[in-house]
Amino acid sequence: MTKIFSKFKLNPKVNLLTGIFLLFSIISNAQDLSLKQAYDLMLEQNGDLNASKYEVQAVDEERKAMKGLYYPTVGVSGSYIHLDKDITVDLNSSRDMVGGLMNIPNPEAVLGDWNFGLLDRNFGFASANVNWTIFAGGKIHAANEAAYLKLDLSENQHQLKKDELTLKLINFYFKLNLAKEAENLRTEIYKTVEMHNIQANKLFNNGMIAEVETLNAKVSLSNAKRELLGAQKDVSLAITAIQNLIGGSVFNTISTKFMEPVILAPLTDFQQDMLIKNKQLKLIDANFKLAEVGVKIENSEYYPKIAAFGKHSLWKDNLSFAKTNWIVGIGAEWTVFNGFQRAHKLKASKYKVSQVQEIEKQARLNLSTYTEKIYNELKKQQEQYESLNADQILAEKLKYMRTRAFEEGTGTSIEVIDATLKLTEIKLHKIEALYHYNVAFGELMVQLGETESFLNKKTPN
Repeated sequence: MTKIFSKFKLNPKVNLLTGIFLLFSIISNAQDLSLKQAYDLMLEQNGDLNASKYEVQAVDEERKAMKGLYYPTVGVSGSYIHLDKDITVDLNSSRDMVGGLMNIPNPEAVLGDWNFGLLDRNFGFASANVNWTIFAGGKIHAANEAAYLKLDLSENQHQLKKDELTLKLINFYFKLNLAKEAENLRTEIYKTVEMHNIQANKLFNNGMIAEVETLNAKVSLSNAKRELLGAQKDVSLAITAIQNLIGGSVFNTISTKFMEPVILAPLTDFQQDMLIKNKQLKLIDANFKLAEVGVKIENSEYYPKIAAFGKHSLWKDNLSFAKTNWIVGIGAEWTVFNGFQRAHKLKASKYKVSQVQEIEKQARLNLSTYTEKIYNELKKQQEQYESLNADQILAEKLKYMRTRAFEEGTGTSIEVIDATLKLTEIKLHKIEALYHYNVAFGELMVQLGETESFLNKKTPN
């Protein structure tokens, strides 16, 4: 910042205003990203999620189109035809026979030409047509019911896709949190070991410790630097993973911290909620209803199809013999026998109903086991976190004692570094326990349909 201000020495006021502008620019560019903000960005910009949304809209339009089966179809048709010659009926032989019976010497002169024209070689017509299926054995109603169920299925599939990506986001977000915390710890270790290395060199130069102690300090410093660089790489990878999910949006820091373990409700409460709220069960239920509709559709094949129709002539050319301008009627079609196809298809649709019933039964068992697994993971991480809290107090005391002993010349460099690494290891394990707890808790809430509640939950800083 001092380098920036040093360029503007001629006008102090300009320097001040420019400095304030640059300061606000730097602050505004440092964008904090909360987990809720990341979730909103994912809903808006993730390509897979948007594609799933368009799929729902397409199925909805198909549902609307299916309503057209309740209405008549109205159309206009027409043709204009050119033949190689006029269509005629030659009755001159019959005329001659009549003339002979009537003793007419020249039938052609008396009775005329009996070669009649029926249709001109050029003719055309146009008409309006109406067809309306008024009974199809319940198939139309069943088809519309199936369309609504397919929309429900599509919406459930979209929600499952959203939940799948949300679980990935929660995992990546807290993995970044873990990586940043690890980076901070590695930085702290590096600074501590670096200071210890400087101190060890001073003590060696004053003849207070052996050279081997300085070598231990240098090796530890090299290891600390390597661990720090690795932690920085982990942060970079986690940021890239989140950006991929949220459509490439850039951010600098994250603001949602780990939530510390809390006392959980009994397992049975979570299992009951899971069986009521889980989206997978709702998807299976929609498939069950769709299978039942399939039985109705196959049953409709045993009934006749009845339709009304009508036609009105709009235009005629050289069709003077066709005097009728309109016709209406009603028709029926009933397949009496089709080689037992209907019976087998009906049985197949009933088997699908039984299949979905078995899938639902097993899914309920699987969900109960799955909920218990997550619950046990939460309890495990909670216990580990509480145990590590106690260990951290002891490790901090040990590090203090080892450091004082080294400074007084009664301890070794290795003892100080070991104490420092033990304390760091405990802190890392604590962060890992928080990471696993938060990811598992987020997974449980998402599967229970409580995503918004989890994302809006205030977590301690």
